[in-house]
Amino acid sequence: MKNFVVKPGDATCATRMLTQLLDGKPDMDRACILMFDEMKVSGIVSYDNTADQVMGPNAYMQQVIVRSLFGKWRLPLYYDFDAPMTKDLLEELIIMVEAGGGNVVAAVSDLGGSNRGLWTELEIDCDGATHLPNPVDPSRKIWVFADTPHLLKLLRNHVLDDGITLPNGGLVDKELLAQVLAIDEGRDYRILPKLNVDTHLEVHGQARQKVRPAAQLLSRSTAKAIERFIPQEKEAADFIRLCNDGFDVLNGQSPCDSNRLRRGLGSASVEAFQVLTDLETAIRNMTVGQRSSLMPFQKGFIVTIRSMRGLVADMVDRLGPSTYVLTGRVNQDAVESFFGMVRGKGGANFNPSPSEAKSRVRNLMLMHVMKLGLNPKVSRQARGLKASRQTRPAAAVGDEEGSGDGAIDDTDFAEERSVEEDQVSADLSDMQSLFVEDNQGSKSRSEARSSERGERSTEGDDDSADLSDMQSLFVEVKHHYKSRSASNRVTTPSRVDPQTGVSAEMYGMAHAAGYVAAKCRKVDPNLGVPSAFAEEEVPVETMWTRLISRGGLNVPTARWMSAFRQMEATFCRHHHMEPDRLSRRPGVIGSLTRLLCAEQPDFDPRVIRRFVRLRTFIRMACINRELRREAMEKREARKKKQFSG
Repeated sequence: MKNFVVKPGDATCATRMLTQLLDGKPDMDRACILMFDEMKVSGIVSYDNTADQVMGPNAYMQQVIVRSLFGKWRLPLYYDFDAPMTKDLLEELIIMVEAGGGNVVAAVSDLGGSNRGLWTELEIDCDGATHLPNPVDPSRKIWVFADTPHLLKLLRNHVLDDGITLPNGGLVDKELLAQVLAIDEGRDYRILPKLNVDTHLEVHGQARQKVRPAAQLLSRSTAKAIERFIPQEKEAADFIRLCNDGFDVLNGQSPCDSNRLRRGLGSASVEAFQVLTDLETAIRNMTVGQRSSLMPFQKGFIVTIRSMRGLVADMVDRLGPSTYVLTGRVNQDAVESFFGMVRGKGGANFNPSPSEAKSRVRNLMLMHVMKLGLNPKVSRQARGLKASRQTRPAAAVGDEEGSGDGAIDDTDFAEERSVEEDQVSADLSDMQSLFVEDNQGSKSRSEARSSERGERSTEGDDDSADLSDMQSLFVEVKHHYKSRSASNRVTTPSRVDPQTGVSAEMYGMAHAAGYVAAKCRKVDPNLGVPSAFAEEEVPVETMWTRLISRGGLNVPTARWMSAFRQMEATFCRHHHMEPDRLSRRPGVIGSLTRLLCAEQPDFDPRVIRRFVRLRTFIRMACINRELRREAMEKREARKKKQFSG
């Protein structure tokens, strides 16, 4: 292993491994994609002991990954410091991959300044060619793509910063999205539980690098909320829904996905291609702020959509009419994952020096080689090979449209966990993701869509008078408690759906009841049914769940919905005199479970415990939102006091 050397600016070792990997593989497994991005390194001088060489200072490390379009293999191909991608370098890497047995069909990058310069050098344009000829065989095309998650982040940023004017005069901006989030303000049960002002609207610095909040904000659920509660903004709702559907089409991960738009693209994907056509038209005709010309991210969307059509057509012609492309593979996920591993190799040192980065890349390259079952042994002849080219000169990198680091957090693509019975200390952020949009119970990176809850109404219940009495008593004795503002934050009625007369919080309560029914379906199958099989007699409060469901979300029965309301009233009485309306005494879940089991003997104790756990974590999430809001207000006030005058 000591002689396994991976040098900056030299792809010889990787090409040798690629030759081993693709030996005897069919044509479908040879189709591959080149993806490249830059990672920031520590700009210091460091010593590399293995080469007895002083390295640096360097600002960025360019990393190139080659991955299969149809298979599961991927391999680090090349890296170098302060070496932006150029036409000559790209063609040289393509030639080396082709010599190793690969068949390069696409190249993917973000929209950083140097990469936009590469597009200009390659004559890639939204109104012209979106491919380049293969330098080995000019009859074959290499399609050029912008990273789709990066495009979605840029779209979200311009919506928040500048606002987007639609062709018919509609406006999608921060103010509209703030109105949407205000529907759930101060509520426990929410129809948009994942959306928060501080994480989705007030997005600054490194927070803008995360894909998941952008996907949650521009989601199908957000569009539905606008459509139901702000009906005058229908054009904006249609645009957000189109962005959601377009991202689904460009992020296909599995041919068996419950969402047919995420099943990949093939010759029979008529609906998906129509979505891409509509998205291309919308992106081309919208206006960003006061600008009259297309922004770089708009051109990136158009180039990516046109290239995706061309790539699918090429693969179908070459491999047969049954061929389909999983579009989620045509992005920079593999590079971002590799950067995460490079950073993680140093423990708490997330910003490696050039020599540290070199060592980490070599170890990760060796790990990939061993994982693929290849022989890393180096022959004497190969050991004496010179680097195929010299290190290219440094150049300026990045601007406001591209992230030089490309630091997409790997957790943006991690699957959300479902809460298990023994997971007593589950993280509150996972509790906000409990209400998933499919019957699978989990989602991937680029599938992070907002699920929603709504407001409860206790009018007409026998427990309402008790709650009123408890509130009056609380006013008299509240000086004995350190009660936070969250306890009394709700001062206005919940927004009401004008079509059904049901409040948003009641929608959310019904959605929570459906979640419990789904989790306990093996314990008691009579709590609810999938929305695809729901009859007309189901409670009207389940309308929201049926609107956002594709058939897999459970809707509660009238019997379970009634019991859920009664248990909700008991929960409120049980905690109402406590600070933040949540007890700090031990046995917070067990004690209430025993109480509810006595009140609801017709239901299995496991069902009641599931309700208590869910409701407790919903209240904790509400308290934490308020704590974060208070901390942010104090921080802003401190800054104003520090810098004023």
